[in-house]
This record gives sequence, C-alpha cells and structure tokens, in this order.
Amino acid sequence: MTDAYKDAGVDIAKASQLIKQLGFSGYGAVIDLGDTKIVLSTDGVGTKILVAEQLNVFDTIGIDLVAMCANDILCHGAKPHSFLDYYATGSLNLEKSKEILSGIQTGCELADCKLVGGETAEMPDVYEGDKFDLAGFCMGIVIDELPRKNIEPGDLIMGIPSSGPHSNGFSLIRKLYGGLFHLNVLTPTRIYVQNIIPALPYIKAAAHITGGGIHGNLPRVIPSNMDYTISIKLQDWWEDLYTVANMPQYDFECVFNCGWGMLLVVGKDDVDNITEIINDSKVLGAITS
Repeated sequence: MTDAYKDAGVDIAKASQLIKQLGFSGYGAVIDLGDTKIVLSTDGVGTKILVAEQLNVFDTIGIDLVAMCANDILCHGAKPHSFLDYYATGSLNLEKSKEILSGIQTGCELADCKLVGGETAEMPDVYEGDKFDLAGFCMGIVIDELPRKNIEPGDLIMGIPSSGPHSNGFSLIRKLYGGLFHLNVLTPTRIYVQNIIPALPYIKAAAHITGGGIHGNLPRVIPSNMDYTISIKLQDWWEDLYTVANMPQYDFECVFNCGWGMLLVVGKDDVDNITEIINDSKVLGAITS
C-alpha cells in the first residue's frame, strides 16, 4: 500500500496491529445475558469535525456520530436500542452545541434507537477555544446473529451505496484538497437500520466500510480460510477524488468506502430477496476459496 494516508497522519497498519494485540474482533462486543445477547459499540467522527469547523456547519456530524456506532451494531445482526454521547470542548458554545445535539437526536430517530444520556465536558487546557470532540456509545439487541457459519465459496457480495465518504478518510481528503471544501462533504453518514433489519434472514454477513476501507473490513466478517473478488467502478465525486489522490485503486479501496458503505455476503438464491428489500443494492463480487 502507498504511504499517502500515512503521510496524511494516519497509520492504518499500526492501528490494526494494536487491535490485534488487544484481542478485539468484530464491530462490537457481543455479551450473552442468557435469554438474550446484546452488542456494545463505540466510535467517533474523526477529523470530519475539522471540516465542520471550517465550514461552520454543525447540524450533520451528530448524525454521523450515531451512524458510525449504529451501523457497526448491525454487523452483528443486532438492532440499535440505546445511545449515549460524549461531547468535550474547551469552552461551551451554546449555539454550536445545540446544533450538534440536534444532529444526534436526528441520528437516533433515523437509527430507531433512544438517546438515553450523555456527558458534556469543558476542558480548556485540552481543547483550544470552543474546539471539540465527540464520541458515541450504542447498545443493540441481537435479533439474528451475524456473521453466520454457513458462508461458502460462491456466495455473493452485495453493496449498499454510501452517502459519500461518511466519517472516514478525512485526514487524507483534507490534505488532498488543501482545505477547499463544499457542503456536500458534510453529507451525513447513511444509517442502514431500515435496510438491514428487514433483510436479516437473507444475510450471511455484513461489513460496515469504515477505517481500512473495503479491504480492511470485508475480511473481518468472512472465514479466514476464504477469500473474495470484488469489482468497484468509481463514479461521480469518487472518480475525482481518486484522480486527485493519485494512488493505485486497491490502495484507494483500503482507505475509502468508494461509494459502498455496507457490504453484504448472501447466498446466490437470496439475491432477489435482498434487492426487493434494499432497492439500491447491487452485486459487486463473490466469496472464493
């Protein structure tokens, strides 16, 4: 992989090494309570915060915050149930804070989960002025646990379109575009709850495409003794970003979702069922031996 992302200050390989050392796997922590299983997940919105600051628009990143956690929960076959937020700032700006929290509330509505609490912290020695950071915490209830054990070569990989780069890769985007942005880059992360939950009976695995891009996330949900083929045709804004990035497409796919925010592994016989429920889904590849 090229050093483009590393040069922008993000070392994916080092982060992956740390996760392996800690022994973490999957998109969340699955906890067996006896009668039911729950999934806990936590995430943030990364340096997309800096773009929001630059454009002075704060009513969308709260949606991103919920989406990044709720979409992870879905990958375990769980429905998001409850959400908490952590909002840390140097100095509390009430107008900005209201916009951020309004976005979180909207995100919870889109994810069909409850905002049950949170924490707001003023830390002037940590954050300059009214600079801030966000973290989210989501709990979901397992409905039909994923990934399944019946994944096999010949199963197909289907993609559900993203709404843009979501909340990933912005350190590189900011470097590539030199801070010249338009409002479209703040389009909030698509929340896939209404797509995934009805389709669960027909899904063998789901991969939320976040840090590490396509090739850093799809292997997380398929057996280690299997491989995959996938073909991504970059369109619209993605093609422009790819040209500006000037990196091999495989490497580009190791950073960004490339237009596909959620990838599903499904049996051949269930493709029609998926497309009927998720109208904009598309076959992109297959599982191989």
